[in-house]
Amino acid sequence: MNLFTRISATLTGKLDDMVAHVENHDAVVAVALKDTRTAVAKAKVRLDRVRKDGEAMRNRLEDAERTEKLWEYRAKETAKQDEQKALACIARRNQCRDQIKQLQSALTRHEELETKVGENVQRMEQRLRDITQQQNLMRSRQSTADAMRIISKIEGSTDNGIEDTFDRWEMLITETEYSTGHTSDTDSLDMSFVKEENTMQLQVELAELLDDKKGD
Repeated sequence: MNLFTRISATLTGKLDDMVAHVENHDAVVAVALKDTRTAVAKAKVRLDRVRKDGEAMRNRLEDAERTEKLWEYRAKETAKQDEQKALACIARRNQCRDQIKQLQSALTRHEELETKVGENVQRMEQRLRDITQQQNLMRSRQSTADAMRIISKIEGSTDNGIEDTFDRWEMLITETEYSTGHTSDTDSLDMSFVKEENTMQLQVELAELLDDKKGD
């Protein structure tokens, strides 16, 4: 490796280190994903609480509606025997009606909130999936780009001695083959016999072909 190549490699290495220290993109995305997962998890827990509160509110509303009907029934049944008692039942019924109105109004607001929170959680989950997918895509592209950069350095540089390395490697293998008697040279004597045998076979086939032609 000559001086220019060593300097170039050193500068390239330092530049790569500088870029890596400026911003590790994968690490930044990983932190963002971790924060997003935590936020989504908290939002889902709160959404579950909101839904449970809504269910409890609907149960209270159903109880109030049953109680209202019960006091109304009692008022009708006791009206003839005890008017004062019937009036008290009507008062209880009216209290239930007021409670029902309050519960219905609160439940409407609660359901609107529950819908909004649910939609927000869905958007957060979708965003989390999008970020994860994008991270996987960028990781694949980064791996491919890194591999291509390395290959480009190997193929594009004529001063890095890679071809000389291959030549020296081949020379070493050839020397070893000669020293052990296992060379890849073709046996000339064997080749001469093969050539003569092939020629004789072709001559036989030609003679057969000519005989067939005379017969025609």
